[in-house]
Amino acid sequence: MKVLLVEDDSTNADAAALALQDLGVELSRISDGTKVIGFLQRNPVDLIILDWKLPGVSGLDILRWIRANLGNQPSVLFFTSRILEADIVEAFEAGADDYVTKPFRHRELAARVGALLRRKNSAKKFQQELVVGQYRLDFTSRVIYVRDQAIDLTEKEFDLAAILFRNVGRVISRDVIAGLAWGHAYDGSSRAMDTHISRIRRKLSLNPENGMRLNSVYTHGYRLIVGNTDLEKPEQADCQRQAA
Repeated sequence: MKVLLVEDDSTNADAAALALQDLGVELSRISDGTKVIGFLQRNPVDLIILDWKLPGVSGLDILRWIRANLGNQPSVLFFTSRILEADIVEAFEAGADDYVTKPFRHRELAARVGALLRRKNSAKKFQQELVVGQYRLDFTSRVIYVRDQAIDLTEKEFDLAAILFRNVGRVISRDVIAGLAWGHAYDGSSRAMDTHISRIRRKLSLNPENGMRLNSVYTHGYRLIVGNTDLEKPEQADCQRQAA
C-alpha cells in the first residue's frame, strides 16, 4: 500500500516514518504543501497523512482539492496540533477519514494508519463490480456491460471509463485523468485524451437514451452525469473539439 506523508517538520516526519516502518507501506514524503497536488496528479496513493499547517497552502485546502478532484480516494488522516471540537468537525466535514493530534504516540499513529489501510484493502477486494443505471463494470474481468451486453474496450479505455464511473457527478480535471490513467501530467498539445474520451462516449453509448451524459467542461475536464438533465452546458468550441 502506498502512503504519502505531508509534514514540514522534519522531526515529526522522521518520527512518523519510524512509527510506520513495521506496516510494510511504501512511504513517500513531502514537506512543501505547494508540491502535494502535482505529486498526486502523477502518483496515485492509498492514504495521505496530512499536516494541517503547511508552508504555501493549508492542509485543509489540499484536502478539499483531493475530494473535489479524486473523490473518496485516497483516505486522508489529518496530522494536527489542533484539538478544538470546531477544528476537528471542520476537518471531517471537508472529507478527512481520521485524525491524530500532535505530539502523537507512535503506536496510536501506526494503529490508525493500519486500520484505514485494512478498510481500504477490504473495500478493494469486495468492490469487484460497480453498477450505474444500465452500466455494469466488472473489475475482475475488466469488462463493461451496457444492458447486459459486453462492450469491447482497450485497456486504456477501460481505465478511463472506470475513473469516470467511480466519480459520477464530479468534474474530473484533465490533469487528474492524465495522472491516474497515464501516470504523468496532462500534455495540452496531445489529442490522446480527447480521442480516448470520444471513443468511450461512442462505444458505451453515453447518451440520454441510456440515462447517461458525458460532458466536457470547458478548459477543465469531464463530468459523467446520470440522467438527462443539463447540469452544465459545455462550451460549443470544446464540444466541436471533442467531436472531431
